Parts: sequence; C-alpha cells; structure tokens
Amino acid sequence: MGMKTNLSKNDLEKIISNYDIGKYRGFKIFARGGVQTTLLLITTKGKYVLRYYEHRSKDWVLFEIKLSNYLKMKKYPLPGILKNYLGKFISEYKNKPYVIMEYSPGKHYQNPNNSFNKKRTLELIKVISELHKLTKNHSELSKGHEQFNIKYCLREYRKISRKIDVVKREKWLKNELNKLEFPKSLPSGICHADLNHGNFLFINNKIIAVLDFDMAFYTNLIYDLASAIYWWAWPPKKGFILYRAKYIVKNYSKFRGISLLEKKHIYDYLKLIILLGIAWSEDKDFEPEKEKIEFLNSKGREEFYNNLF
Repeated sequence: MGMKTNLSKNDLEKIISNYDIGKYRGFKIFARGGVQTTLLLITTKGKYVLRYYEHRSKDWVLFEIKLSNYLKMKKYPLPGILKNYLGKFISEYKNKPYVIMEYSPGKHYQNPNNSFNKKRTLELIKVISELHKLTKNHSELSKGHEQFNIKYCLREYRKISRKIDVVKREKWLKNELNKLEFPKSLPSGICHADLNHGNFLFINNKIIAVLDFDMAFYTNLIYDLASAIYWWAWPPKKGFILYRAKYIVKNYSKFRGISLLEKKHIYDYLKLIILLGIAWSEDKDFEPEKEKIEFLNSKGREEFYNNLF
C-alpha cells in the first residue's frame, strides 16, 4: 500500500541529499498507505517520513503545506513539514512533488468499526472539532484544492462508468445526488475529509498526531461529522450503529456546537460521502455502498435527525 512508485536506494539517496537529515540508511513501507507513496526513511540522524505525490498538482501540494504550517503554528497535533536546503517546503523528483515530514511515534489502534472504544472516539472528536474551530471561515486556506461536491462526484464516477459501462448505475447515482440539500448558510471551514482510523496515531488512548491532510478541503464543517459517523459508527458487516453515531454527535456538539440546520443536514453529507466512495471505488464495492444509501432513504432526513438527536 505504501509504495506506488518503485523508488530505489539511489532514488532515496538523491531525495535525502536535498535535506539536512543525515545520510540514507534504509526505509520501510508503512502497512497502511493511501493514494500517495509514503515511506519511513531511516537516516544517520533518525526517522523521517517521505510523502511522494503520485497524482497531485503542485498547487494541491502547496495547499496541504500551507494548511499544515498554519495548524502547526496553532500547536495542532500533526507532523511538521521540513524545509529543504533551498528553504522550501516542497521539492520535486522525476517530475513529481514530494515533502519530507517529521516522524511521529505512536500506534494505530484496531479499526473502530470492529472495536468501538469511547475514549479513542472522544479523542477523534476533540481533534476534529479543534481543526474546525481553528479554520472556520478561513476560506483563504482553500486555494489549490478541488471541492468534493455533487459535480465532482458525478464526474469521477463517469471515469469508471466509461470503463465498466454501467449507464443504469450512473442514472441512479445522479438521481441520488439530486436529492441532496446543502443550505448556503451552513458553517464552513477546513475538513480533514478522511477520518479512517489509519490517519490517527495514539499513545495511551490519546491522539498525538493527525496524519494525511491530502484530502482536506474547505467545505461545510458537518462533512467531517458525517465522515466520523461513516468510519467509526457504520461497520460494513454490522450496519449502521445508532448509539455510536449519537455518541459522536453528542460529544462533537460539546466542543464546537451544532446548529439545528447543521443537525438536519448531517444526513445529506453522510449520503454524499457514501456516493463519493462509490465514485472512487471499483465495481465490486457498488452494491454494499448502495445498500447504505437505501438504508438512509428508508429513514429519510427527518426520521434520521429525530433518531440521532
């Protein structure tokens, strides 16, 4: 998962030579990896993390750097990005941008969808609500990143539909997207947008680092609240677990506060996140995710709100 581009010892020595981090000793592939190539670098000065961007524009990477530096200045728990010898946070190798970051100790706990832990879930809510408070209305931080919205979702799905020729599915997806409602007055800020448990490092049930802001973007803040419900309260084989979702929204509201309008439209963002997953995924994932949409449709926005609050 961690290496999409095959970087040799010679490649890594060249990459490291641009930084004051010692000489190359070796590397490890992280067990959990995302869209980018992410490696643990071992040098004569210690451990560092290489993030080699596979399919991101320079502006996209600069957005992540700008956001990371802003949050680091606010003492938010995330790894710092190092400057190279030219004093820049972004470097380039073989026509692809990359950054080198601090290494954070800690561990990834078991998937919360398999083993729900209130203390760790509360930690998640604390760090996400803090992110939202720090970035609320900071639209200037959003430059360089695409919006994961209805238009984006349909466009991404069409890339797949051309490959597997599923016209009926596209019609279904478009119909579901047209049902979504996002009032313009919903509070906005930066959302992490990928609250998979693999993006959080813990020590003694406390989050010491939030990882991977590659998908973060400026949007309505309840996007992340819906994402937390999706990743921490909806096990694929068990189905939606209401008490977990209630625990998440109840505690989030303590840290940031949620308006009535936001509460009403968590439903819409939960559906959007599921539909985005369908747009990004392979054919085999369509039916299980469609079942989640059908579950939400069977409840409706009002009943879902009444059950959750």
